Amino acid sequence: MIFQDPNTSMNPRLTISELLSEPLRFNTKLSRQERHELVADTLRKVGLLPEHGDFYPNMISEGQKQRVAVARALMLNPKIIIADEALSALDLSVRAQILNLLLKLQRELGLSYIFVSHNLNVVRHISDKVLVLHKGMIVESASTEELFDNPQHEYTQRLLQEQAQLNRRRG
Repeated sequence: MIFQDPNTSMNPRLTISELLSEPLRFNTKLSRQERHELVADTLRKVGLLPEHGDFYPNMISEGQKQRVAVARALMLNPKIIIADEALSALDLSVRAQILNLLLKLQRELGLSYIFVSHNLNVVRHISDKVLVLHKGMIVESASTEELFDNPQHEYTQRLLQEQAQLNRRRG
């Protein structure tokens, strides 16, 4: 799971290495040295240095914290990662970096994402298939291309119209 706000999902009293090692400690039989090596390797995968493992969450930037959140989601070698508004709390340039990181990891590791977002531009960029929810109910399900080119449900049509207006205003 990758949460929207990494600040609320990280124990400030643990170093980054301790945060990343925790799932390994409880779910594997890896030795301390093996855990240390896997943490260092995973930090590299997400664009951080192994030395970042010695830092506490308050010592790194928001973008680095989100990279740590991605690393933590990778620690047990999942096939599927749930990303709940994982980009919305980030500024635009960092958002693009994390989105590119997620796409890179998806290609390299064969990951699938359940990507929850209100940002239809991001959804279009990252998704193969889209489910549109309205009041907690699925109102439309289609391939990304089909949904954006030919939305069937009136709620989906309204969402896409509103996104188009926003895009025009942003210029």
